Amino acid sequence: MEKITRMKTVEQCFAEIKKLDENTAITSWFIRCLCKENKVKHFMTGTKILVNYDDLLKYLNFEKENENEQV
Repeated sequence: MEKITRMKTVEQCFAEIKKLDENTAITSWFIRCLCKENKVKHFMTGTKILVNYDDLLKYLNFEKENENEQV
């Protein structure tokens, strides 16, 4: 069975992160900037940004996609 990618809006990502850590310094603006700088996987649908939530969490946890890649 294939795993479905969890795509969420910026605000949904922010709300999920806020649930994990009430005192987080992460903001929805920061998530938007990560998308604009292509640091996390995302795509635009109309005026909304849909973010790959799992990729965002990997980025925030300093996880590498590739063992040879430098963070």
